[in-house]
Amino acid sequence: MSSDGVSTFEVEFEIKCSAEKFFDIYADHVTMLPQVLPHMFKSITVVKGDGKSVGSVVDWEYVLEPPNFENARQTLEAVDEENMVLTKRFYGGDLGKKFDHYEATLKAFKKEDKNYVKWSLDIKKTHGEIPEPHDYMDFIERFTKEFDSSLATANISAQIDRNQK
Repeated sequence: MSSDGVSTFEVEFEIKCSAEKFFDIYADHVTMLPQVLPHMFKSITVVKGDGKSVGSVVDWEYVLEPPNFENARQTLEAVDEENMVLTKRFYGGDLGKKFDHYEATLKAFKKEDKNYVKWSLDIKKTHGEIPEPHDYMDFIERFTKEFDSSLATANISAQIDRNQK
């Protein structure tokens, strides 16, 4: 834990689809997640900006522990398309009751001819009684694997094509 009380949790996964595809679809089409993974996301709504540019604000309703939905607001803090890195800060709602600071950074990359995604969570709990964010790390793992599977089977590409018509 740092001197300001922020803890960092990291996890890395090998993915089946290309790192570029994972990053591009997540960065540009996040509002489609409720259609592609409805058991994980109830809604993702852009409330300011376009949802893909720094400063955009998005409301999320997600299932951390089935069957209950949680919610949070998210601001896109940084996007580096060249290095396939993006950072989102989540706050308010159910998540804000647990964390004073919750920032998620995604980095997609290729290493030794394999594709990977690395997630970093920087969190600061609202108080000492809040457990470590293992449930959020489990959610990130489930999401990454199911999102990757959808990308590998072209479910998301077909969904994007339908929505753009």
